[in-house]
This record gives sequence, C-alpha cells and structure tokens, in this order.
Amino acid sequence: MKGLKGSVTADRGQAEAAIAELLSPFGRTGGENPYAIHADLQECMQSLVGIIRTEGELKKALEEISILKQRLTRVTVQGGREFNPGWHLALDLHSMLSVSEAVTLGALERKESRGGHTRDDYPFADDHFGKVNVVLRRQGGQFTVKQEPLPEPPPELKALLQERK
Repeated sequence: MKGLKGSVTADRGQAEAAIAELLSPFGRTGGENPYAIHADLQECMQSLVGIIRTEGELKKALEEISILKQRLTRVTVQGGREFNPGWHLALDLHSMLSVSEAVTLGALERKESRGGHTRDDYPFADDHFGKVNVVLRRQGGQFTVKQEPLPEPPPELKALLQERK
C-alpha cells in the first residue's frame, strides 16, 4: 500500500485478527446486549462522574467501568452487517469505555474544583493545578496519568493574565 510519505506495509495476520475482532459479536450467542451495557455506562457516568464528584464515587466508577469492559467481551448482536445499529454501538462501546475511564482518571487526579470540574471533597481551586496539565496516555491497554508543566504563555497573554489578578 503506497502512502503520501512513502510505502506502508500491513501485516496480513494483524489485519485478519482485527477483522475477526470486529465481527466477533455476530458469532456469540447468549451474550450481552450492547444497549444494556450502554445504558449502564450512561448511569455510571451520570451518577458517579457527574457535575459534582468525590474520590469515593470516582473510584467506584472505575470499578464499574472495569466490569463493563469485561461485559463488552461477551457482547452479541443479531442481524447482518448492513444498517445494524446494535453492531455499531457494540463497536463504539470500546471508545466510549476508554473515554469514560480517561475522564474518570483525570478527575481523580485533580484534587481541586475549577471551572467545570467540581470535587465536593476538594471545594477550592489549587494553584498547583493551574500550572500543570493532567495528561493521560494509553500504553498496552492501560492508562498512565501524569502531571506536566504548562508551557510558558506568550508575553502578551501573560500580561493579560497578570491584569486580571
């Protein structure tokens, strides 16, 4: 396969494994309904990672997300591949669970309240978190959470921010 910046090679075994994974919900019987997993994920995020959060709720949400990820391995869909919203949801749930886990881990790391992030157990802004980004990276299927210093703002923005103090 030829790309814009040179040649790209695709491993046939990896491609076949990816296809098999994408089609696996059709081959299972008696498994989980993707709509039930989706509804449970919505409930988890709304009740435990909503507008106002606490450490205990966030940790409970991570436990529930872990269970939902296990349930997703047993998801099954009916019908064919054409125009199948159940299958599309089953595929989308992988991303939804990843995003939910990342949001929850980021909220757990930020021990403060600022802007749209409110921690009932940390009701005030912490100057430290105004100087860092909470960065999540996924490696080997696991997230790492790290605080990285914010880059120095340009002089004109820095002057504007100083005026506001």
